[in-house]
Amino acid sequence: MQSCKNAIEELVIAEIDLQISHLPQYRRDQINLSEVAAYALNRLPPMYATSKAGWLRQRKKAATEMRSQIESAVRRALVSVKPDALRDSRPLPSQEVASHARSLAALQQLLGAENASWKDIPTALENALMTVKLKSAVSNTYIITGRRESRDETAISSKTPEISWKGRQVKTFVNSSQDEQKARDFQTYMVDVNYQFSNVLEKLVLSLAYHQIQKLHPAIAETVDLGEATAYVLNRLPPMYATSEKGYKSLRLRAREVYGKEVVAVLKEAIAVCVEAPNLEKVPLPLARFEAELEESLEQVSWILQRDDINWRNAPFIVEECLHRVVNNEMEWRKRSDYNYPYSS
Repeated sequence: MQSCKNAIEELVIAEIDLQISHLPQYRRDQINLSEVAAYALNRLPPMYATSKAGWLRQRKKAATEMRSQIESAVRRALVSVKPDALRDSRPLPSQEVASHARSLAALQQLLGAENASWKDIPTALENALMTVKLKSAVSNTYIITGRRESRDETAISSKTPEISWKGRQVKTFVNSSQDEQKARDFQTYMVDVNYQFSNVLEKLVLSLAYHQIQKLHPAIAETVDLGEATAYVLNRLPPMYATSEKGYKSLRLRAREVYGKEVVAVLKEAIAVCVEAPNLEKVPLPLARFEAELEESLEQVSWILQRDDINWRNAPFIVEECLHRVVNNEMEWRKRSDYNYPYSS
């Protein structure tokens, strides 16, 4: 969920990494890290935040006052979660784990651009497209030259050589304390992309909060921050993290049956708090800066590929499709510098 985030998730993941670091590789390969994380998170109090101040406050509290609780919860999770061939292996519904960060991770892998941020993706894409162009030119030259020099044309394979678009890497620089802070925020932004877990209450509460706010008078509804109301409720309910489709359905049903009335009651309280004391000068989460980069990045990617249907959900699929089409000389693309496209390198 983009509007609020559980600050304790990153600390749990860091603690898992620490506690398994001394284990041999074969033992680490047997551990389902997502299940370990979900087990621990379900036994720790939620710490959702929607603003920079709230995020820093929750992080500080979790790192100091809850250090021993996090260590203990992870330790118990590693002991309790065992490999089970009979356990439901069907993953969570795609909409439950879809996120801006996961789409970025997919683009990083596709373009061979490790650690690239959203801001770096257009340049990484152009590098990949230029690599295809240069390799195609070299390949075509080799084929033509080979055919001229060979007396037997059958010696030259008619199969088009396979061309990879992974070439030059995107370089990122950290040269100031501000950049170092952004690097730490980016690490937080990407921390859970390799994990498959989700608090099933998040979307349920978000949906209920949205509909409750819509029932208010427009003048009152404007003072209620949807993210604030959602976080208020989530911080007062026991977390329900799932890692599989079966677990997701089971917990979602339980959430509706057991906590349905409680959610509505706490939600009304949250809305009342937001109306009485609206946070008009709220500074967004530090991770929000990457959301702004996302919009600009996708706009540039769309321009480069001459596509108007790209969004954060389908970007990895469309980019891969276009790269294959460029390899096969089936489409044209544009380089920003050739058209004086306004962008910051």
